[in-house]
Amino acid sequence: MIPRPTVPRRPSRWAALVGVAALVTSLTACSSGPEGTVVNLYGGASGTGFDKILADCNQQAQGRYTIVGNLLPSDADGQRDQFVRRLAAKDDGMDLLGMDVTWTAEFAEAKWIRELTGDQKAQAIKDTLQPPIDTATWKDKLYGVPRTTNVQLLWYRKSLVPTPPKTFDEMIAMAQQLKAQGKTHEIGLTAAQYEGYVVNVNNLITAYGGTLVNEDSSRPTIDDKTVQALTLLKKLATSGVTSASLSNAQEPEVFADLQAERSAFSLNWPYVLSAMREANPKLVDDLGFAPYPSVDGGPPKVTLGGMNYAISTYSKHPEESFEAAMCLRNEKNALSAALDAGDVPALATVFELPEFQKAYPMADVMRSELEAAVPRPVSPVYQNISTLVSTTLSPPQSINPQKDADELRSSIKDAIEGKGIVP
Repeated sequence: MIPRPTVPRRPSRWAALVGVAALVTSLTACSSGPEGTVVNLYGGASGTGFDKILADCNQQAQGRYTIVGNLLPSDADGQRDQFVRRLAAKDDGMDLLGMDVTWTAEFAEAKWIRELTGDQKAQAIKDTLQPPIDTATWKDKLYGVPRTTNVQLLWYRKSLVPTPPKTFDEMIAMAQQLKAQGKTHEIGLTAAQYEGYVVNVNNLITAYGGTLVNEDSSRPTIDDKTVQALTLLKKLATSGVTSASLSNAQEPEVFADLQAERSAFSLNWPYVLSAMREANPKLVDDLGFAPYPSVDGGPPKVTLGGMNYAISTYSKHPEESFEAAMCLRNEKNALSAALDAGDVPALATVFELPEFQKAYPMADVMRSELEAAVPRPVSPVYQNISTLVSTTLSPPQSINPQKDADELRSSIKDAIEGKGIVP
């Protein structure tokens, strides 16, 4: 089974609702039923090899509790919709929440998730990389146990590209040269109207030293750097070297183009290597990796991804839920998830393990990018900001850099102030 990326294909609203109706379906069951207290886990429970991790933690619990994994919609937006509806209703049937790193501020501000203090906080951050800790923090308080982290890399075909490009302009020029020679040439990236597109937009804005909002997310900071980023994004989208379905491309499509040898370059997450070993083994030896392209040849500042475990405020079993979270992301199980599902661990110690380094030859590139990675806007209204960015800039071929930047500045200001209508 091919590991799915951070943000898989987005289903229709009706499909998402049907998926929500099926949430009562458990991913783990036994003929005698769960032992002890049931800890209901929502989020991340359907990953490749996760059943093995669940079994390990349930065995360690020795009957005191049983972690039950529950189905959610497959995409981040659908998952958030489900969480928001149930938490707003104070549903006590959700205990442990596998949360996208962008949700912390919103859920903490709404008082839907518990702050971790004292010994729990110390345990949660021990041996953990600082960027993931930051994603689980809101107003200097910790609200989650970091499980995974993520940064995008540049994947390329070594037989076509002997020396990987350092900048977007170099990559576009190389792709156009390959196209002129009648060779595989496409640049794969996510540009459908969803969260994965926002990641790429944020990558380009930060590459120019810009941001969407200020540090405390109280006002937009869209300026000439945003215009430069949008100008480059439109240049890429209209360069003739991206997929014809660029405006519908999510991670599965980007991966499929690389797997089918339509792409010479692919901007995607680290899961690509482990997935390709299973999907197209003969391509693995020709698959190179490099830092994400920048605009000036310097080190990239890419957008941080990942997932944290948070405990619902309404859970009747917070202690068991915390213990479960710590087991699910301990060194042994973090390594297992990295090897089986391509999930990059938040634990620094896993990066030093020989098994991890063998499976992740790009570990040093990832670690370097992680040290300089930047979050998406940390704001209780982040989802509104994300929706405004993806809708305003879709499709990328039709971007009007100055006009769209001005529109974003105005609409994001309204979103922060609680005004306007979100698309």
